[in-house]
Amino acid sequence: MDKLEQLLRVFSEGKWAVAGFIGALVSMPFQKDVNTAKEKIVFVFSGSAYSYYLTGFVCDYFKMELSSAGGIGFLLGAFGGSMTAAILKAIEGADIWSLVKKRFGGDSE
Repeated sequence: MDKLEQLLRVFSEGKWAVAGFIGALVSMPFQKDVNTAKEKIVFVFSGSAYSYYLTGFVCDYFKMELSSAGGIGFLLGAFGGSMTAAILKAIEGADIWSLVKKRFGGDSE
């Protein structure tokens, strides 16, 4: 019985991640930048992680009822995956080495 209680507790604590997982899956076909299997996995995982860790914070910050936490988790999952995809694309497009050289000196070449 103890293992069943633990399983139920883990599921109840992770239900926001499940909502975020579903939100990320629903929004994935609308993302033009998510093409490969690796990108899709990162998109869904990051959406789930955003919703798991940020749903409680968003509910507290905006003083929302926890009964709407599933919807908030869904939206965080959908938009969290998009945020991660945009951040990774910006990092790939940036020339980090030239920024470091510019900041700390050195040759401009």
